[in-house]
Amino acid sequence: MLSARLLLISSLVFSFVTPVVAQDVKPESREALETAIPEGIRLLEAKEHKAFVEIFVYPADLKKITEGASLEDFAKKFGERKAPRLLEILKEIKGTKPSLDDNGTKATFALKEEKDGKKSITFVKIDKYWYIKN
Repeated sequence: MLSARLLLISSLVFSFVTPVVAQDVKPESREALETAIPEGIRLLEAKEHKAFVEIFVYPADLKKITEGASLEDFAKKFGERKAPRLLEILKEIKGTKPSLDDNGTKATFALKEEKDGKKSITFVKIDKYWYIKN
């Protein structure tokens, strides 16, 4: 009886610990372009514009944006005006190879067609995360 209780308690503890360990080991999606781009697509398709802006907008640009407007207001306008086009672009470049600078911290993806005056989209890596910088 004691061993049955011990087994039950052990399995319950293990079931709670395992997901936490798995999450800690899982790399952040923005550490690699191969995972950052699908994450951006997921956020835009889910219309999680505020989260997208917080995660993918180049930090210096985000600071400037939030000096003049609230993050919520900017994210709403972004969702209405720019998110649909950006979603198309991210879907287009998903799985393609960018041209990288010598340091490997700036990745430029050429677009098949010019979109709103843009012929490419650029990601910049700061520390370990990739951000959109256009």
